[in-house]
Amino acid sequence: MKTLKNIGKNILHKEVTVMRNIFLATLAIMILFVAGCATQPSESQDVTIGYSALRISLPVFVAVENGYFEEQGLNVNLERFDTAQPLMQALVAGTVDVAGYTALPITYNSMLRSEKELYFVTAMMEDQQHLISYFLVKSDASEDTTVADFRGKKIGVLPTIAYQKWLEVILKENGLSLDDVEVVPLAPTLQPSALGSGQVDALFTNDPAATTAIQQNIARKISGEALVPKYLGEPFIFGSFNIEKSYADANPEVTQKVIAALDKAVEFVNEKPTEAKEAMKKYVHASQQDYVQFYPDASYQPTSTTKDEDFQNVADQYLGIGIIPSWLQVGGLIK
Repeated sequence: MKTLKNIGKNILHKEVTVMRNIFLATLAIMILFVAGCATQPSESQDVTIGYSALRISLPVFVAVENGYFEEQGLNVNLERFDTAQPLMQALVAGTVDVAGYTALPITYNSMLRSEKELYFVTAMMEDQQHLISYFLVKSDASEDTTVADFRGKKIGVLPTIAYQKWLEVILKENGLSLDDVEVVPLAPTLQPSALGSGQVDALFTNDPAATTAIQQNIARKISGEALVPKYLGEPFIFGSFNIEKSYADANPEVTQKVIAALDKAVEFVNEKPTEAKEAMKKYVHASQQDYVQFYPDASYQPTSTTKDEDFQNVADQYLGIGIIPSWLQVGGLIK
């Protein structure tokens, strides 16, 4: 009888041992599987980035060329737009996932027309060390020429409401009004020749037309001052990268990765402006590739230092001077 009991105990012991070994083996396999998954690179996430082929989009170019989007696990499809206006139209229409960079007047007016909320990511700044908008006179103009000397003259401007309204502020600060000059809207490609031929007496514009006119010895800056931030406030938020709110809310991980890549690019642009400009060459128009080295150094704020109140103050200011037609709430849209 004892022998039978001992045999039973041995069988039971063996079964328990086998079960334990099976459990431990299964557990080991699960641990190895989980560890293997953790070490495997996650699958890249697709994102379509619209960009304007202008110097304002410099952080996008740097992020692509330096591999910052790839570092974040993003598979980027770039969609090029010659200017910022169609770029912003594509963003609010949802044909691109994210887009930039765009000047705030275009962004704010697009938000009002489309009734779409856009997040703002990073910011391009203008100050006395980082010029964006130029008041140009002919290269042979007298050195003591001032804005006040253009009473009764023709001033060519970018065909945007922002440049006309900014010009109005500059004129007012120099004792003139729009009634004292003739404002001539001109496409950027026509601006250098218009000044050189005498079609206009001055230009109020930005790049690429400004640097082209200077490098071709057609024009020079009226002074060493950046007039827009001088009269509208410094530092001046010129533009930003944008993400449509519904897309960002539905794709929070992709959104944060895009922000991280652009923030890293902004740091590079601010610290290594000459190298950053080199990264721009392949993205701008072929006619501009030899001129990008002469563009002014750019300044950007990373997303972490941009503030709701700063973007809101610009919106309120633009309402006051007529750049946007109605009040716009941008608080809470700064990522």
